[in-house]
Amino acid sequence: MREALDVLASARGDDGRWLLGQRHHDRLLVDLGEDEGTPSRWVTLLALRVLRWADGG
Repeated sequence: MREALDVLASARGDDGRWLLGQRHHDRLLVDLGEDEGTPSRWVTLLALRVLRWADGG
């Protein structure tokens, strides 16, 4: 598990956010306004929550 967390932490961009790795191919109920390869507030939020959880916070 630690290796997966290290990969997650290392994927952070210079601006402190994570990029959207791929477009969602199914129909979404809302338009997230993000394209593949652009900083994603949703992916960043999820990544930060996972890292916070792993650190016990």
